[in-house]
Amino acid sequence: MALATRALLAIGASIAVAVIGASSFFAIGGKAPGARACPGGLTGADIGGSFALTSHKGEAMTDRDLAGSPSLLYFGYATCPDVCPTDLADVAAAADIVAEKIGMSVNPVFVTIDPKRDTVEALGEYVPYFHDSMIGLTGSQDAIAAAAKKYRVYYAERPDADFPDGYSMDHSAYIYLLGKDAEFITYFKHGDAPEYIAEGVACHIGS
Repeated sequence: MALATRALLAIGASIAVAVIGASSFFAIGGKAPGARACPGGLTGADIGGSFALTSHKGEAMTDRDLAGSPSLLYFGYATCPDVCPTDLADVAAAADIVAEKIGMSVNPVFVTIDPKRDTVEALGEYVPYFHDSMIGLTGSQDAIAAAAKKYRVYYAERPDADFPDGYSMDHSAYIYLLGKDAEFITYFKHGDAPEYIAEGVACHIGS
């Protein structure tokens, strides 16, 4: 229940502000005011690529299985006490804003950087607290390392007696937007509001 409690607290704190301010953007058709650049970070970078992992339902899954809808992809770990649940709640809220306002489905995707603890069963318990459609992905340490490298994700174990098995994970915290072809478009940072992320999805992908 520890994972569930942390997840629910983070969801409640983050989703409460998810839709504030979103309506003014979508009311003008999903285009940023003044034709400014779409929200997000660097575009056109050599980020992303193929991966072969296992979903929280125990099914083999590759990047191509995400094609058809845009995706918001996040690397983290389930015992993360604050940053990860906050970012995942923002991903879930942004996906709901896009679905509600322009009727476009977005894949919320969580890739663990801690496959030793984040098994299929552990992710099967964890990810549904954030969104019914969230996909949790795990795999061997080599497979996770290969996927993380393609997305330029930093992560490392750090000894910590307050965590299960005596370690926590240091890691970067970015939310990656993939297009309908499952190719990288841009990224969002920790702390970017759900409505800002949703605006970026609508602006880059369109309706």
